[in-house]
Amino acid sequence: MQTSIRAAGSQNVRSIGGFWGRYLKALSEKGLMHQWNQIVSTGRLENFHLAAARGKGGYTGYRFNDSDVYKWLEACAYVLDLHPNPELDQAASMAIEAISAAQLEDGYINTFVQLHVEELRFKSLAHVHELYCLGHLIEAAVALEQSRSKHSLMAVATKVVDLLLRDFGPGKLDTSDGHPEIELALHRFARLTGREECAALADHMILSRGSRPSYFAEELKDEINPRLFPAATALYMKDGEYSGAYGQDHLPIKEQTAIEGHSVRAAYLYAAAAITAGRTGDAGLSEALERLWENTADRRMYITGGIGSSGDNEGFTSDYDLPNESAYCESCASIALAMWGRRMFEASGDGAYLEVVEKALFNGILSGLSHDTCSFFYDNPLDSRGNHARKAWFGCACCPPNLARLIGSISRYALWSSEDSVSVGILVDGQFEFEVNGKRVGLKIETAYPEAGTAKITVECASPIKFALKVRIPDWCEEATIELPGSTEPADYELGFAVFDRRWDKSETLVVEFPMTPKLNVAHPNVLSNAGRVAVTMGPNVMCAVSKKIADAPHHFVMSLDAEPILHPNKVEVVGRTVQWSAGESLYGEPELDGGVEEGKMLIPYRDWAEKAPAYMQVWLRAE
Repeated sequence: MQTSIRAAGSQNVRSIGGFWGRYLKALSEKGLMHQWNQIVSTGRLENFHLAAARGKGGYTGYRFNDSDVYKWLEACAYVLDLHPNPELDQAASMAIEAISAAQLEDGYINTFVQLHVEELRFKSLAHVHELYCLGHLIEAAVALEQSRSKHSLMAVATKVVDLLLRDFGPGKLDTSDGHPEIELALHRFARLTGREECAALADHMILSRGSRPSYFAEELKDEINPRLFPAATALYMKDGEYSGAYGQDHLPIKEQTAIEGHSVRAAYLYAAAAITAGRTGDAGLSEALERLWENTADRRMYITGGIGSSGDNEGFTSDYDLPNESAYCESCASIALAMWGRRMFEASGDGAYLEVVEKALFNGILSGLSHDTCSFFYDNPLDSRGNHARKAWFGCACCPPNLARLIGSISRYALWSSEDSVSVGILVDGQFEFEVNGKRVGLKIETAYPEAGTAKITVECASPIKFALKVRIPDWCEEATIELPGSTEPADYELGFAVFDRRWDKSETLVVEFPMTPKLNVAHPNVLSNAGRVAVTMGPNVMCAVSKKIADAPHHFVMSLDAEPILHPNKVEVVGRTVQWSAGESLYGEPELDGGVEEGKMLIPYRDWAEKAPAYMQVWLRAE
C-alpha cells in the first residue's frame, strides 16, 4: 500500500471555475466574511486577546472553540489564492496577530486552558481537545505556507511542534488526543518541512492508540474529569466500565474489525493511519484499514456518503442500522470520510476509494452548505417532516469552517501527480499546472460536472513530453467514452482509470463522455428503514423529493417501478401516484383509501434541498 502520487495543491491550481468555482467565489465574497463576523461576535477572537493579556477568566464558548478560528484561516489560505478579497485578507491578518500574541513562550496555546483551567494543561487529553486544536493550527500554517499568500503562521506552528516533540512520545506523555487530528497535522508538517521526527510521532500515536493500559482510562479516574465533563466522560464508558470506543481507544487499529464510536474522530484517525501505512509499508495496518473501510462503505454508510447514524454518540451503532429521519450524518463526518478515502487512494492508487469520496463530496458534504455559503446544516437526515432548517452558525461551529476548508482545497480531492503521471480522479473545471518528468505540463479541464457528465481535458506543454494521463471512470457510468481525436493509441485500464501513457505534443484534447442516466437503487434487506423503498441517483448525484406542504409531502407518494425516470436539466422526474389512507375527520379510524391518479414528481439533488426554507423531503421513496 504505497504510491508516490501527490494531491494537487495551491501551487498546482491556476483557476477553478464551473460548479466548484461558484462555491469558491461565494466563499470569497460572502461566506468567509460571514464566518469571520461570527467568530468575532461569539467571542472566539476575544478569547485570544484575553489570553494574550495573560489574564485569567472571561473565556467564552466550547472548550475547543480555538479550532474554529484555525480552520477558518486554513480556508482563507486556499480561497484567497484564487479570489483575492482585501477585507478578508485584513481579517486573516487580525486572526494571525491574535493567535501569535496568545501563544506562550514555550509554544503552548489553548485559550480555554490558559483562561479557565490552567491546571488541566495536558492533563485532560480525553476531553479538552488541546492537541485537536493544535493540529488545526498546524494545518492552517501549512496551508498558508503552501499558498501564494503573504500571511504566515509557521513561526507559531514550529513552536507548537517543538513543544509536542519535547513533551509527547515514548517515555514522555505517551498518548494522543481524545479527538484525533494532530496525527494528520504532524504528517502534513513533516511533508512540508522534511522533519521526519514529526511523522514518526504521528505513527507512534496512531499505532499505540487502543493499547492497554489505556492512558485515557487512567486520566478519567481523576475526579476533575467526571466533575467538569460528566457527559463526555460517560460516552467513554459502557456498563460502568471504561470502553474507549467513543474515542477509538477500545482496540489498536490492527485489531479492529468494525468502525466504532464518534464518526468524525474515527475517520480522522483512519485518514492519518492511511498516511502512515503508505509511507511505512506496514502491511498489517493496510489490511486493517481496508477491513474497516469495507465495513464502513458496505454496512455503515448512507447512500449520500453520510456516516454516523446516531446523535447520542455522534457516531455508529451496528451494521445496517441506517435510519433516515433520525440520521445524524454530521457534515464534518462526511468531510472526514472524504479525507480518509482520499488518503486510502493516495496510499494505494486504487480509484475504488474515490467512488466514496465523490459520493460524499456531491451529497453528504455539500448538503451541509447553502449556495451562498452563509447557512449550514450540522446534521443531514435523509427524511424530513418539514422541521429541519439551515442555520447561520452554531454554538458548536465545527462544520462551517470545515466545509469552507474542504471546498477551498477541492483540487486535493480531484487531481494528483507523480514523477511520470497526472491523475484526474474527479472532474473539476479549471486550469492546473504540474511538473512531470522535469517539465511543466498544463491541464485545462472544461466541464459542468456533476451537473453534466461531459468534459474536455486539454494537455498543454511547451515541448513534447511523455507521461501517463489517467482519467477515472466512475462506477455509476456504464458506457463511458474517452477519446483523443487524431490518435490511434488505445488507452489501458488500471485500477478504475483509463490510462493514456504516451508522448504528448504541445496541445492535445481528450473528450470525455460519462452519460448520466437516472438509476434506481435499493438497499440491503437488513436496512429495515428502506424496505420497499427506492432511491434515485443521476451520475454522482443522489436525488430527493421535496415539498413545502404536508398535503403533497413525498411521504404520500408511491413511485411506479414500471415507468422509466425522465432526465431533466439537473432534475429527474419519476412517475407514481399519491396514496393517502384517510380516517375521515378523526385522528384514527377505519381506513379509506384515496388511490390517487398517476402523476410525475420532480426530484432535485439532495445537496440542494431546503436551500432557503425547511421542506418535507425524502431520499428513499415508497415504490410498487
